[in-house]
Amino acid sequence: MLRRDSRLLRRLAIALTLSALVAPAPGCGGKQPTKSHKRQANATPKVDQLLAEARQAVGARDDDTADARFRAAYKAKPDIAILEEHIRFLLAADRVPAAVELSKAYAAEKPTDARAAHLHATTLISAGDYAAAAEVAGQALARDDNDPDAHEDKGRALVLAGKDAEGLEELRRAVQLAPENVEFLIELGNALHRSGKVDEAALQLRAAIKLSPEHARAHLVLGRILRDQGELEESQVFLTQASKLDPRDARPWFELGVLQNKTGDNLGAEASLAKAIELDATSSLYWYAYAEMLKINKKIDEALAAYEKAQTAKPPHPKAAAKRGLLLAENKRYGEAEVFLTAAVREDPQNPYNYLNLAVVLEMQKKYKLAREMYERFLAIAPKEDGDIPKAKAKVRALRNR
Repeated sequence: MLRRDSRLLRRLAIALTLSALVAPAPGCGGKQPTKSHKRQANATPKVDQLLAEARQAVGARDDDTADARFRAAYKAKPDIAILEEHIRFLLAADRVPAAVELSKAYAAEKPTDARAAHLHATTLISAGDYAAAAEVAGQALARDDNDPDAHEDKGRALVLAGKDAEGLEELRRAVQLAPENVEFLIELGNALHRSGKVDEAALQLRAAIKLSPEHARAHLVLGRILRDQGELEESQVFLTQASKLDPRDARPWFELGVLQNKTGDNLGAEASLAKAIELDATSSLYWYAYAEMLKINKKIDEALAAYEKAQTAKPPHPKAAAKRGLLLAENKRYGEAEVFLTAAVREDPQNPYNYLNLAVVLEMQKKYKLAREMYERFLAIAPKEDGDIPKAKAKVRALRNR
């Protein structure tokens, strides 16, 4: 728990002194409680009430009320635990700039406080500003190179920024400084997995589970790693266990769905992804995966509705609109598909997949010149590593001869 700011205490003391109109009468027994004592005694119930109202508003998705109550609670009691909870809420509610503003202000107020730097760095990571997060963590390390949290923050930020080698070095240092920290082992395993070092990643996660056998996320990450190792049966065991250890988390169900699709259990995959959506109906990724399974299972109208959910979620899934249009065309609703994808291109001109699938739909209708133009637009803006690029190039060459 953070101690109350000393300046605030001095201001309160002055205010209370000025407002004390009557001194306790002599000879009346023990010392009477002052207004200062009463205020301190009443502070905790007030803060508890505000936090209870904030959490109730979070559950009711009344984000404005939740934000206001968290701010009032922190004002009444400037405790970093309250600030951390407030920032977690803001990030979950997609109020990222407000979360960054709070963490930045707190770090500026306490420039030598390691916990303040850690809070700001992790908030920046959640906001996707990996360069700034690495810089904040680097400043903390300049003050104390033996700060394991700062090494972990910097390592995670660097890995997410694509600097795997540097990030892994920082994460290994964090684990070296705090070998019993399960979260550090998980992040190191995650980073190793991202870097393609799957076997070593699995070893780190097994070590984490040995330290904390009931840790849901450790089971989840290990299950995902085992799936990529081809250990599908063991992967299912760990992913299933993760779903039991944290029944409110949608992610294990999503990963189970991916695994079941990989093993050919498409009906099981559909059921698992439906469970993921039941637990988190705001994720465009979950809606997109669910739509894909509905499509595979020939539930066309349901798949179209799920693609629409993935397209309209915030942020939308980048492939949802294109796949929705393509599914319309595959079911011979060509005119509807062309109109839909043309509108999608106008609304999101930097999305390469809308051009790609519009090209496919136009080619189905033998509109070869227009189709070639759409393939060329796809190639102009598609990510260099996109797997559809060779196919699109072949289409452009073929359509030049039509």
